[in-house]
Amino acid sequence: MAAAIPTTATTLEGQMWEVANRIQNAELALPEAERPNAVTIGIDREANTITVTATFDATTTVNASGQLVIEPVAYLT
Repeated sequence: MAAAIPTTATTLEGQMWEVANRIQNAELALPEAERPNAVTIGIDREANTITVTATFDATTTVNASGQLVIEPVAYLT
């Protein structure tokens, strides 16, 4: 399991940007043949926007209270 990522941003949007960058950098550190592409980041300088797309495998279970529990599966191990 990957370690938690401490962020320095003071807004939720800034924190998401930091986390997305760290995940993408972790993906890029893997050999190209093994590299997942779960996170993509697009920057539109004309519109001043950032688009972050993330897709992760997940497990689903039902707990003792009957609630659905969804947890992402670690993929950068």
